[in-house]
Amino acid sequence: MKDKLLKFWKENKFYLLALLLVWIISNYRLPYYVATPGGIINIDDRIVYEDKKEYDGSLNMLYVTQYEATVPIYLLSYIMNDWDLESIHENQINEEEDYKEIDKRNKIMLENSINNARYVAYTASGKRIEVKNKKNLVVASLVDNGLKIGDEILSADDKSISTLEELKEIITSKEIDDTLSLKIKRDNKELDIDVLVQDIEGTKGIGVVVMTNYEYETDPEIELKFKKSESGSSGGLMMALSIYATISEEDVLKGRNIAGTGTIDIDGNVGPIDGIKYKIMGAVKNKMDVVLVPTDNYEEALKVVKEKKYDIELVEVKTFNDAIEYLLKEE
Repeated sequence: MKDKLLKFWKENKFYLLALLLVWIISNYRLPYYVATPGGIINIDDRIVYEDKKEYDGSLNMLYVTQYEATVPIYLLSYIMNDWDLESIHENQINEEEDYKEIDKRNKIMLENSINNARYVAYTASGKRIEVKNKKNLVVASLVDNGLKIGDEILSADDKSISTLEELKEIITSKEIDDTLSLKIKRDNKELDIDVLVQDIEGTKGIGVVVMTNYEYETDPEIELKFKKSESGSSGGLMMALSIYATISEEDVLKGRNIAGTGTIDIDGNVGPIDGIKYKIMGAVKNKMDVVLVPTDNYEEALKVVKEKKYDIELVEVKTFNDAIEYLLKEE
């Protein structure tokens, strides 16, 4: 058997080495992403609700198609007109983050976006919504302090932490180079970890970005389901509109195919997003009638529409209420 394998290797080694080289070139990940024209996600397909009514038209989230750059994809980005190369560093909070950590943060951002959208939509429609639980989660670490993305901060110096303000007060009460004892939850296990209070750009801190994610109890109850590959906060506005349309039974569609993008906070403010150029291209490709765009991205979006002579209605929105008022106005 050994002799046969040795003979096979001698007879085919150049072919096998060539195959190995091709595999390495095709699969080795470079520290880049390639952004390309995106597509749409019909949010109606993501909402689970027993009494959902059907309306003509659709509400859609816009997304950017993004690839992790292998050598072939990297080279193609220089040939394809609408493909742009982006360094992984543009998505990093610190240089040590890898693809998995960035993806984990984006999934936390999606969860936060869903809950913000739920709060805004239920409040606007006058339906019952109450806080059931909240978690203070690490979404980025600026320094090497032992904390990881997704860690839930439970207490600091044996004091239970409910709000980010409570954590800030405890940190502020310490001196630079003092130790802060944290109790955290990681992968469903509670851990004790000591971190150093540092001077972070002139402010006392522990070198992390923390976000509060709320969980709500609602009536009526709606569930939003997303694929494992989907993440990020840019769909907040469209999720809020879809939830509102479902529970208020307002026909915001009026037979139109509506797409949009923008983050949303619990006050209903619509925030900026990345990749507006590719999202506009995706909306046109999928024959959308109307595109809702955050104020901060509107000028860039308008430039794309004019340069490419797209026949699409572009609408600037600062708040959730702006979007609702526009969609419900009489023609």
